[in-house]
Amino acid sequence: ATVSVLYCSIKMPMAVIFLIGMMMSTTVAKPAVAAEGWPAGFENFTLPPSPVIKYFEEQEIRHLYEQMTNKTMTDSELSALEVCVFGQTSMMAQVSAFRLLQFHIGTNASGDYVPELITIIPNTTVSGNYQACEDAEGGQFCYFESGSMVLSSMCVPTACTPDMLQEIASVLTPGVGVHCVGVDEDEFSSDPPAQAIASVLIVIMSLVVIASVLCRGYENFYLMVSKEQEVDGLVPLIPQKSTTNNDSEHQTEPSKLMKVLYACDMDTSMKEFMKTTTRPTNFLNGMRVLSICWVVLGHTLAFPMNPGMDDFINTVELTTKFRMLIVSSGLLAVDTFFFMSAFLACFLILKIVKPDPVFSFINTSKKVTMLWVDRYVRLTPLYALCLFTAWYLLQYMVDGPLANTYHRGGAVAINCEDNWWKNMLYIQNIGDESNISCFGHTWYLANDFQFLILGSFLMFGFMYTPLASIIATVVLLITSWILVAVLISDNYADYSTGSNYYRPWIRFGPYGIGLLTGYVLAKHKSFVQKSVQSTHIRWTGYVVSGIFMFGCMVFQWAMQKQTAPSESHWGKGMAQFQQVTYHIFWGLGLAILTLTWSCGHGGVIVRFLSHPVFEPLGKVTFGVYLIHPMVLAVLRVSLPALAHYSDAWLLATAVAAINGSYLGGWLAFIFIERPIGALWDLASGRKARRSRKPTDEEKYLKKQRKKRPQNSVTFEREKKRKKKKKLHFD
Repeated sequence: ATVSVLYCSIKMPMAVIFLIGMMMSTTVAKPAVAAEGWPAGFENFTLPPSPVIKYFEEQEIRHLYEQMTNKTMTDSELSALEVCVFGQTSMMAQVSAFRLLQFHIGTNASGDYVPELITIIPNTTVSGNYQACEDAEGGQFCYFESGSMVLSSMCVPTACTPDMLQEIASVLTPGVGVHCVGVDEDEFSSDPPAQAIASVLIVIMSLVVIASVLCRGYENFYLMVSKEQEVDGLVPLIPQKSTTNNDSEHQTEPSKLMKVLYACDMDTSMKEFMKTTTRPTNFLNGMRVLSICWVVLGHTLAFPMNPGMDDFINTVELTTKFRMLIVSSGLLAVDTFFFMSAFLACFLILKIVKPDPVFSFINTSKKVTMLWVDRYVRLTPLYALCLFTAWYLLQYMVDGPLANTYHRGGAVAINCEDNWWKNMLYIQNIGDESNISCFGHTWYLANDFQFLILGSFLMFGFMYTPLASIIATVVLLITSWILVAVLISDNYADYSTGSNYYRPWIRFGPYGIGLLTGYVLAKHKSFVQKSVQSTHIRWTGYVVSGIFMFGCMVFQWAMQKQTAPSESHWGKGMAQFQQVTYHIFWGLGLAILTLTWSCGHGGVIVRFLSHPVFEPLGKVTFGVYLIHPMVLAVLRVSLPALAHYSDAWLLATAVAAINGSYLGGWLAFIFIERPIGALWDLASGRKARRSRKPTDEEKYLKKQRKKRPQNSVTFEREKKRKKKKKLHFD
């Protein structure tokens, strides 16, 4: 979806050695020969001749420049042009695999140059051979960029300085930057902010390791001496049952210091990571893992985009093929997370939180506020560390000739110097569109936190005034649809990657449906179970949800397909219909499946999604979401040239990114996420988050897991059979 934005960003700058493009308008064959005056050895590089170049006479260049800029070209500008363009063409033809961009020069009826008529077809954006340029004496590798996107690169003589290249580029199109490898690059040793962030990470990891060592030493010492004698004042790290019959002394408690160390213990975090449970909603673990993999797959092409691809038009055309359906519809994975976030929050609150006998505004306000603070404290530390790591350290993690495109985070952390605090307050999705560019993919976290603030009133309202809360949720859904219809224009980017893409009033649909689904399952599960026991009702739901969800994927693919120049574009009415329906239909499809599967149906699909392997992987989803753009940046930029799209490249890069992101997410869980959560439980006086006591149904499922797959329906039948047997015996 973002390739259209990329195409527009490429289309505006015209300084990819624009004069070379104009020189191509009339061409004369020229063999590939070694550059005159250059060191011997260039004749050894035998590559196909580059596009031929016609040398413009000085007066032609001056005349063309005056037409373009209404200014007179100075001698210094002409000199720089001669050195940096004319002086390196033979070397470029011999040493580089550089293929020039194709330009169509627009002219009016009189043959004069008209800037408005220029169209750029960036079929081949990529540049010269970096390694060959490095091996050649007297050459340096430079590239032109706009918004961290590489427009062109080439091997130029060392006599052609970056300032000279910048002067040529800036007089043609402002905003195009020039960078030469090895010139004016940042050094970690002279970057205090980067050193500070690295120090914070090292200190955190060191403290966790020290706490783990102390915990192991404490446990070993206690086990060693407890067999011999009682140690005064020594309390076991893990509470032990007392030998006394006094209920008040049923078990001992560790000291506060040991609780803190225990909260940071790596071994305990690992056990928490590996722990699995048996619940009817375990299929959500599989949905969560597959959805985050879907996000990474989509971002392999879409985010971060810099430094770009070497063949934009063909890339756009290839990604609009029907086989790319799963990639182009990856935007729907975000709606899946919105639905699951709302469903789990509402379902668990209604199941766990006990309502007051009489509604108390003060008590309810305390619970709501605590819910907000709890979410903020658990998310923000890891979020902040990842943001500042991308901002200051990512540029030192990448390697290659184009690594400088990630200076201060590149496309991952644009405008963070002005907007980082908005990310920390989860308000970056409101206001100016530039706010979202700092750690841009985290717009989801801002929406989710804002939805939690709004949804918490609805969740607690379901306890006391269910009908009023249901009506309020439906009104919010309808309002969201109306805003979509009013705000969406006929511009594709406006509703796919533009200013409306990440707005909360556009994204509320799946969240609102998730709230209603959680309420229905928590308060009316028996009715749902009776309904879905009917084969006709159950399979009707499957068919409807399949049509809704697959239709949304096809609709999203068709919308993505419009980015190709060869395709016709939708009108405003079609765009409005698509936006109003595909968020809500995807949420409805998820709601039908969730209600059916939570009641014990689903067969092999539910058994697969409920596999125990998905539960540990699901626990690190938050870390994977934060880290994966940095992993993709390392994979994309640590290459000797821009990547060339192919299905094999997409699959290989996505698999590597998923594995790297899960490794980073696991480390973040062990060293940061789980310790922060455990310390917050201690500081807030809350008990550590433990699973609620299993119900009889869950105990039965766990007991029967090793025998054969069971479900809720089987459990109910078994209970009735035992009851009937007992009555017969009596």
